[in-house]
Amino acid sequence: MRICEIFRSLQGEGMNIGLPTVFVRTQGCNLRCNWCDTSYAWEAEGKEVGFDDIILRLERYATKRVCITGGEPLLQKDIFELLDGFHGYHVSIETNGSLDISGLVGKEVMISMDFKTPSSGMEREMSDHNLELLRPSDQLKFVIEGREDYLFSKDILMNYDIVAQSVFQPVWGSDISQIAEMVLEDDLDVRVLPQLHKYIWGEKRRV
Repeated sequence: MRICEIFRSLQGEGMNIGLPTVFVRTQGCNLRCNWCDTSYAWEAEGKEVGFDDIILRLERYATKRVCITGGEPLLQKDIFELLDGFHGYHVSIETNGSLDISGLVGKEVMISMDFKTPSSGMEREMSDHNLELLRPSDQLKFVIEGREDYLFSKDILMNYDIVAQSVFQPVWGSDISQIAEMVLEDDLDVRVLPQLHKYIWGEKRRV
């Protein structure tokens, strides 16, 4: 598989926020979001790393929680074989919402799927069908810059039967309190969460 980096940190986003996690970042992405903070993983270069080597690197850490992220992991042709090799780990996979996730729903992984908002510039690339595939154990994340993104995200929640946990996350540098106030005013049943790792480490890479 094309791997950009493997490292341990705290999960900075979503339902597992704050938990020690080993991240396996794949190389290559099919989207170009305006506010992407991992653009160094866009191009499909990286290093070719075998499954056994990936597992060996994970075993260096006591942490039994692993997050497959990117880039876009579903671009990797062997991704499903890799997922089947994580025995004894709590596994999550982060995907950008543009590619079919049906191959993930039968696996023991938590799907963390973005649904891109207008500020990303990629909202037209989203697959609505994926919304119907998410399970109660999965999460659906909206990255929100301002009111337009908020209303877009609210509309998705109102118009689709979504059973996954929903997360509203501010674009780094925007005001999380404004999102919180709008969520409370509209009585939305969503989590409003920051990017914890950026509060701790700022814009540093690999955290």
